Amino acid sequence: MIQINALTKKFGRFTAIDQIDLHVLQGDRIALIGLNGAGKTTLIRIILGQYLFDGELQVFGKNPRQHRVEILDRIGFVPQIPPPIQMSVGELVSFAAAISFRSSRAAIIEKAHALGFEIESNLKKPFLKLSGGMKQKLLIALALAREPEILIMDEPAANLDPQARQAFFLMLLRSMEKTTMILSSHRVDEVINLITRIVEIDHGRIIQDEQINRSHMADTQLNCRVILTEPNDQATQFLEEWNFMQGENRLAFDGSFIGAERLRFMTTIAHFANQIKSLHIN
Repeated sequence: MIQINALTKKFGRFTAIDQIDLHVLQGDRIALIGLNGAGKTTLIRIILGQYLFDGELQVFGKNPRQHRVEILDRIGFVPQIPPPIQMSVGELVSFAAAISFRSSRAAIIEKAHALGFEIESNLKKPFLKLSGGMKQKLLIALALAREPEILIMDEPAANLDPQARQAFFLMLLRSMEKTTMILSSHRVDEVINLITRIVEIDHGRIIQDEQINRSHMADTQLNCRVILTEPNDQATQFLEEWNFMQGENRLAFDGSFIGAERLRFMTTIAHFANQIKSLHIN
């Protein structure tokens, strides 16, 4: 799907990408990780045909600079920072559906609803006026509705609430199983249950390229019960953000999340370890 050999990109004297070799096979789900400034976003922009480069790069067997329109029609992209689009939500949806035979207005609206974005009540609102979370949900809906052959996402879940994250992950796990993915992230634990391969970049070079086994429980719904030792406003707020319901016993909370979010849930709730009497997941 993507073949990269000795790829280099310089900005003046600064080398952002330094002699990278990387082959992406059909069906790969790659976590592209590294610190800020490591070269992740630059590599993504090169693959999308935005930058000139030295070395060899082919996407679907073609140069992304010379065949950019054809290649981008087969790629879905979710940027880290939403672009300053001047159109209204309705205009953007209609435009996205019109420029690609792979998408439709109905498919975009369906994906947006699944993410918890009520698109109909926001059709006349300028895209720029949406909240960060709403922008992210709409951009994800636009990308997934196209059913792309390659899906590239730069910190795609950064602005999503827990419910939207789970809906998003379920889409990737269930309806996008055949799609080749590159998920850029600062932390591998954010996407560990979605991927089959980890590629780490540091100072423009690949320092790790490892195959991993994806959890068989990633798309399984897990029921959870948390009992606090005493009332705690911060712990309660955290659990309510995850859509947990408080029982008759004000210290008991019941909720659920998908297996792909288990590590993130446990890592975050560990901050309240001293306030937790028991925690049970099944």
